[in-house]
Amino acid sequence: MSSSTPIHETSQKQPGIGALVTLFLAPAFIFANMYTTQAILPVLSLDFHISAPTAGLTVSLLVLAVAFGSLVYGPLSDRVGRKKVMVGSSFLVVIPTLLCGFAPGFTTLVILRTLQGFLMPGLTSVAIPYVNEEFEGKGRGLAMGIYVCGLTLGGLFARVGSAALTGFFNWRIALDASALPALIAALVMWKFLPETASKQHGEINAPPQRGAFFRQTLRDMLLHLRNRRLVGAFIIGFTLFFGFIGTFTYLPYYLTGPNFKLPTIALGLVYLLWLTGVFSPLAGTIAGRIGARRAIAFSMGLSALGLLITLIPLLPVVLFGLALLALGMFSTVPAVNLYLGEQAERAKGTAASMYLSLYYFGGSFGAVLPGFALIWAGWPGVALLCLGMVLIALTSDALLCR
Repeated sequence: MSSSTPIHETSQKQPGIGALVTLFLAPAFIFANMYTTQAILPVLSLDFHISAPTAGLTVSLLVLAVAFGSLVYGPLSDRVGRKKVMVGSSFLVVIPTLLCGFAPGFTTLVILRTLQGFLMPGLTSVAIPYVNEEFEGKGRGLAMGIYVCGLTLGGLFARVGSAALTGFFNWRIALDASALPALIAALVMWKFLPETASKQHGEINAPPQRGAFFRQTLRDMLLHLRNRRLVGAFIIGFTLFFGFIGTFTYLPYYLTGPNFKLPTIALGLVYLLWLTGVFSPLAGTIAGRIGARRAIAFSMGLSALGLLITLIPLLPVVLFGLALLALGMFSTVPAVNLYLGEQAERAKGTAASMYLSLYYFGGSFGAVLPGFALIWAGWPGVALLCLGMVLIALTSDALLCR
């Protein structure tokens, strides 16, 4: 079968409940490691005697590594198969995860976090084309929503868990505790995730030639960049995740500051707002019915409204605004992922890699630049900068994705 043949024309049987459970557990247990330091940045600042933007490097450099890694694993999975890449990278990420708690200094911690970030997209950049290829019809939207739900709840438990363990013990124990769930997820994926039909693609079975992989990847990337709808989706990914990461990375400084004075454990509970991510399967199903673009526009509108509301310095109001932001974000992601599958005619792994690379580049900048806005203008500076990014995403949806 040619690689340009749409996958929905095949007659393969859709994966069953085992695949759905795996698509939930894998991101929940593995990719959650991205967020383990986010809720404890003030603790790291005190322990290492560093500023807020410097402590934020444990998030920003990891996210930057995810962005670069995303450019590697998607095209690689187009060649060798989805499952091999997802399982192999997931086992490898356990090693730096375990070592983080033993880091003798801040520089070592940042290096280990960066290595985590480079290995993680072996799961995330490949899971999107996996779902788009292996599931059909309404099942595709449900599967994408379940995957995003796993990402969401993993991020929630990582933040709440690391804050709680840091409060009761210390940050080293908090970081080490995430290694065992990551190993369990890798084992579950190896055992229960079905092999992909993408192995049948001609581009995987083609005889290897020196430099052929990189030339083909470059051609595929240029092809996708000529598709303005895909470019619009790439811009949405960059700007939306910038705003989201920027908000929640510097939220601890706002809520532990003089206006609210929340303790670390209580701050971790604020991330229970991420439970709005349980609606991701529903959001994915709705996006499949009403159209991805409509779902994207509505969800990003919720995020913009939520950011505005956080400017009102009353804790219940701020929490409501954050809930809207989270709900909008977690509803946008499955819709954009479905949109990518609709618009990429071939080399879907490469398209997903380009999207996720820009998505996490946005998150990397979002983990640093709002820190300077916080220093210069306090929380209003952070909120307005992140709001501006969400408005750019809305503009891209209106002008490029139509």
